[in-house]
This record gives sequence, C-alpha cells and structure tokens, in this order.
Amino acid sequence: MFLQFEQLLTHWNPSDKLVLLGDLVDRGPQSLAVIQRAMQLQATYGEQIVYCMGNHDKMLLDFIASPLVQRTFYFPHGGRKTMESFVRDAPPEVKELNAIEQAYYVQHHFAKELAFLERGKLYDIIGNVLLTHAGFESNSSDLADTTEDDFLWIRDHYEHPNKTPYINVFGHTPTRLIHKSDDIWVSLDRKYIGIDGGCVFGGQLNGVLLTDQGEIIETYSVKGEV
Repeated sequence: MFLQFEQLLTHWNPSDKLVLLGDLVDRGPQSLAVIQRAMQLQATYGEQIVYCMGNHDKMLLDFIASPLVQRTFYFPHGGRKTMESFVRDAPPEVKELNAIEQAYYVQHHFAKELAFLERGKLYDIIGNVLLTHAGFESNSSDLADTTEDDFLWIRDHYEHPNKTPYINVFGHTPTRLIHKSDDIWVSLDRKYIGIDGGCVFGGQLNGVLLTDQGEIIETYSVKGEV
C-alpha cells in the first residue's frame, strides 16, 4: 500500500490537515515504510498530521508485547508480511531467527516506530467531523460510551442512526460491503462517510477533502494492486 499512499499524498495540500485513519500495517509488503513515511510527515508538518490507530496497528503492538501469545492470531491477518518488512534490511542472522525472537529484535531496534503507533488516537474531532478507524457506539450520543475495542473493531455501526452531533468519517469496513463499490460511501442522511476502498483486496485507496462542517469538496482514489 506504500505506493498508493504516496500517490494519494500528491493530492494533499499541506495547508489542510491530513488525517490517517489507521491500519498502517498488515496491508502489503512495505508496512515499515508506511509507518516511517507517516512519522516523517508528522515531524515535518506537526499538528497538521493526525493519526488514528487502526485495529491492525494495535494487533502489531500486541504481538510485539506478547509474541508467544499473539502470534497465532496475528500472523494469518497480515502480520507475517509486516514482520518481514521490519527485518528485510536486518543482518542475515536476524532473518534466521524465529518469529518470537524477531519480535524482540523489532522491539529494541524500532522503538520509535512502535512509539508512534502507540500514540495513535482512538478518534479525533475537527469542527463537525468525527474521525474514527472503525466507528463508535452509535446507540449513544456520548462518545464516552464507546470502548477502545469499538473504536478499533466495531462493524455495522453505520446501520443505526448517528445520535452524535458529528458526521462520522470511518474506515475499517470496506465500502464494497456497504454499497457494492470501492468508492467512498455516504449515508442518505449524510451523517456517515465510509472511505475504506479495500486496497489490500485489489480495490483502491481512498481519500476525501472535507470542510470542517463535513461537506465533501473532492474525493480521490488510487487503484490497489491485484
């Protein structure tokens, strides 16, 4: 997904905030490069760059913290390729280590990258827009009722009325599962905007330019690799 990310960035004006809705990892063979690019953007543009943690980012952090326990769950969901990206330029003896030993290597040699992921927000609010990776507990108007797991993992929240005063922009659920298209989806009441184009599944990486009130100015997409 790194190449698609770079292409999408060509549409970004640094005078606007750039919000990354998570899953920087497990989405192709260059996960480390995606993290480092996001870090470089934040170092250059400061608060103009907002990163919201995705469930796959959390899965990586959980694996590094407890590799023996988490490996069976993490590796089948893209974790193997992510770990390969971390050790690709490592000495040969590191590549020969088992997954558990490589996790400890990553923990010690990529502390800055892991710390960046750890600092990811569960959500952000800009004007009238609520930005989340997965979504929120839409049965409540109070975001305090949404758990960390829901911000990262919830599905189908958009099928219920949005009781908050915000327009929710979310990823996580591929839009092809919502309206049979990889294009950005907007609910009839315009209170939800889904942007996950399923790039990792051969779809596309989507971006949207919004006003602070949640009005769509422009949409962008870059085709994924089949």
